[in-house]
Amino acid sequence: MKISLLALLVLPLISGAALSAERPMRILIVNDDGCESVGTTSLQEKLAAKGYDVWMVAPATNQSGVGSAITFKPNKIFDVKKVAEKRYCFPGTPADSVDFGLWGVLKDTPPDLVISGVNDGPNTGAAQLNSGTVSAAARAVRYGYPAIAASIGYIFTKEEMKAKWPSTHHYWPDSVEYVVGLVDSVGKQWHPGQAVLPAGTGLSVNYPPLEKSAIQGVKMIGNEQHPRPQLSYKILADGKAQQLMSEDALDPTTADTDTGWLNKGYITWTIIDGDWNARQYEQQYQALFPQQGSH
Repeated sequence: MKISLLALLVLPLISGAALSAERPMRILIVNDDGCESVGTTSLQEKLAAKGYDVWMVAPATNQSGVGSAITFKPNKIFDVKKVAEKRYCFPGTPADSVDFGLWGVLKDTPPDLVISGVNDGPNTGAAQLNSGTVSAAARAVRYGYPAIAASIGYIFTKEEMKAKWPSTHHYWPDSVEYVVGLVDSVGKQWHPGQAVLPAGTGLSVNYPPLEKSAIQGVKMIGNEQHPRPQLSYKILADGKAQQLMSEDALDPTTADTDTGWLNKGYITWTIIDGDWNARQYEQQYQALFPQQGSH
């Protein structure tokens, strides 16, 4: 039987299209706000409704600010709760949730994308240093999985803080929809076996707590190199220490930083990796410590 040259050329295209229809994109969602956080549960529901294969593993309790901490207790038995279809509460940290998701729940069917969030509060400037949200995404990237960390900002006024950030909670659904849109954008171009994002990278997104019409656009910018601290301490007369919110944190900056652009109403994008290396400085360090030599 003869097969035309045209048929030979078209066959791979048909095969590729069929391959892309074999299964939907598989997504693991984690967070640091806890497994009942609406920013994460609603994201799972909206992505699943669009046909994605979405799994969620999140800490059993709020773990905001714990950074990259893990529970290191080999042979410990964890009381994991399966609270809904493809949804688990893990009694640990955000990093534990990533590990349980990747090396437990999905160890035989690895995800194509990891999403951390949508977090209740911004992860720019100093917040990114201790963010469980960003740390979870960076951990996934270090393991070789593309990841998106997503957060919604605060309006830093004393009134908003006393009222427990009402603007953030009001516009939280908009930030979830934005992340769904990001997934759809890459999903249209994705085929099984292809990388969802550039290899070795992830994306930290911060969405402003504003009406959609007030959002100025998207600003791609690095995390602030020397950020202002969020907290300060007062040493009391009895020698104890009281933690206080830094006055600088309640004085919103509009500087050319990720925090400044978020405060100006922009969605900020910061490209991250999980590589705690800076090998480009090796020669400078060898010059500083010549007696150590190079091995």
